[in-house]
Amino acid sequence: MKILLHILTLLLVLPLAALANNVRITNLQLVDYQTIQFDIAWDNAWDLDSVAEPYNHDAVWVFVKVHYPAHTWGHADVSSQVIDHTIGQPLAIEAVADGKGVFIRRGDAQAGNVSTTTVTLKLQNPLPADACAIKVLGVEMVYVPESPFALGDSTSFDALGRGNDRGPLLITSENELIIGTGPTQLSNTNEEPPAGNIPAAFPKGYGGFYCMKYEISQEQYVDFLNCLSVAQQTTRTAAAPMAAVGTLALANFNANRNGIRIGKSANGFTPAVYICDANTTNPPNSTDDGQARACNFLNWNDVAAWLDWAALRPMTELEFEKAARGPAPPVAGEFAWGTPLIVDANTLAHDGLDNETVTDAVSTGYGLASHGYAGVQGALRCGFAGNDTSTRLTIGAGYYGALELSGNLWELVITTTNTTGLNYNGATGDGNLTTDGNANTNTWPATDALGAGHRGGGWNSGILPDFRDLAVSDRFYIGLVPTGRRNTGGGRGVR
Repeated sequence: MKILLHILTLLLVLPLAALANNVRITNLQLVDYQTIQFDIAWDNAWDLDSVAEPYNHDAVWVFVKVHYPAHTWGHADVSSQVIDHTIGQPLAIEAVADGKGVFIRRGDAQAGNVSTTTVTLKLQNPLPADACAIKVLGVEMVYVPESPFALGDSTSFDALGRGNDRGPLLITSENELIIGTGPTQLSNTNEEPPAGNIPAAFPKGYGGFYCMKYEISQEQYVDFLNCLSVAQQTTRTAAAPMAAVGTLALANFNANRNGIRIGKSANGFTPAVYICDANTTNPPNSTDDGQARACNFLNWNDVAAWLDWAALRPMTELEFEKAARGPAPPVAGEFAWGTPLIVDANTLAHDGLDNETVTDAVSTGYGLASHGYAGVQGALRCGFAGNDTSTRLTIGAGYYGALELSGNLWELVITTTNTTGLNYNGATGDGNLTTDGNANTNTWPATDALGAGHRGGGWNSGILPDFRDLAVSDRFYIGLVPTGRRNTGGGRGVR
């Protein structure tokens, strides 16, 4: 009876991230001690796997967190058997072998908004007697299918390429890539060359994977912080969680449009409560507090910890090029939308709202991105250029629909430039962190960040004749180790 009472009085929490990037998770209910139910909806979903370019689909990665008295939040594994879950049409569930969550996607070869649909998930284990709260979180993803692709564009600074002439190298498998001078081998004559042969276990982008549709948002990072202990919060923020209410959590002085603040200070072993509060003239977490902006001031350890907690993993620099370029032939100096022409996102509208956008016109052949020295001085909303008439160029999308691969914030990726990076084998996070708030997956780059680097440019990256930070193949900063929190540093993950 005591166990039943605790289960029946379980607090069901809808986290901020349930609303991030227009994913809506509502009406969370406990069916029994091992089954949860909720409704999900999101806009502009597609299933074009066998219909039309880009021959892929989008999905929502859904995972569950459970809270226990006197402890922090823990990860709740779900059944790895699809038959144990139910979902309404036209949606389908993809279970994963490790049970760390599920992918929810369209299953009807159509495109359009997903209206509110009921989902029932079975947990691997019954909720314990002392469980007191549960959260369901969702992250929008795009599927990057298995296929060959070209690595490098022959032009961009330090671009990877083939051994005989450093032209684009066709990646046709996940087999070991050999350094050499042949037309099917990888060149090591550039300024930041691969440290050696790229092992078969290192993800090269040929195999299929899911990629986050957007960079980590400020709302998603707040949800993460609010699931941590005081010790973990101390590691994952710039300001101590005991600092005064209203203190910026990640930025020490100029926030550059990061509005994450302390909403309630930590006290003893009671963690701080973090809020989105970009507009301090109205209550925290108001509609114009920048929840959907990309989260800047993230270093490697912040990104790695968030990905481990969400049971995702870092992407490699080869996967970055595949997600942006797809199977299309390379274009010299191209950005993520497939042309070398760019318009800066300068003219802000609906500042801080979930429809924050820019009004800059985009000419034929040009793509839109947040970059340069004269524009908005900070991160824009994830997917800021999207509307009902968007094209790949006007929204600045990669081939498969991932947004802001060029511009807004730098992507922190696994590099090939040292043996630490080459030892990365694509292991997925387990949903848990160390007691001090770091990722616990031992094949990822460690807290010194060796093995991680930068790709894709940020909101203050210039476009000059000698370097084009936003270009798909540009590696000017691949050797810059992301240990510090930069106002242009963000990230996304894959699975």
